[in-house]
Amino acid sequence: MCIACRKRDLQRNLIRFQIKNHKITPYCGKGRSSYLCNDCLKNSKNIKRVAKRLSIDFESFEKLLKELNING
Repeated sequence: MCIACRKRDLQRNLIRFQIKNHKITPYCGKGRSSYLCNDCLKNSKNIKRVAKRLSIDFESFEKLLKELNING
């Protein structure tokens, strides 16, 4: 489920990331993670809202999400 819009989708259609030590990182296989859908990825307002809720830097969050979307 996407943490921004709560839309349910298949795991392979969502972008997975995790937060370690107040920094956003790609999911490494251990620990808690979160998902974001492609629709919310295109909407910077949703990304900003999620970044604020997670207490992380918006610019670095947006940059990592776009990188994860390109690289898979």
